[in-house]
Amino acid sequence: MIKYSLKERVNPTDIAAPNKLYPIKQAQEELTLRDFAKRISRESTVSMMDTMAVLEGLLQIIPDEIVNGKIIKLGDFGTFRSTLSAEGVATADEFSVAKIKSLNVRFRPAREFRNLLASVKYEKVS
Repeated sequence: MIKYSLKERVNPTDIAAPNKLYPIKQAQEELTLRDFAKRISRESTVSMMDTMAVLEGLLQIIPDEIVNGKIIKLGDFGTFRSTLSAEGVATADEFSVAKIKSLNVRFRPAREFRNLLASVKYEKVS
């Protein structure tokens, strides 16, 4: 369940327009890698230390492969891929690597995850 509250905000494109209320997601519990390892260990036959080692390995490999241009597919979880942010040019001759501003990471949830996201319940808090 996602908890939210309402907050009044100014329209940045029209400051003279009346303010509107928007939902703001409330901070909830933060889970650490150790929390994940404990849960995986409880729900499987793998020890917590072995689980931590595998998770740490995964967290080492994913960034390395992303910066090498690879697409990372993690089953029913989703896909990580990199995209470029750059200044546009009129012709190929005008382009240089200096026009590339940044390498960004995008995540796309897999179908099962998207279905779960579509079924989320919301609760207003004060």
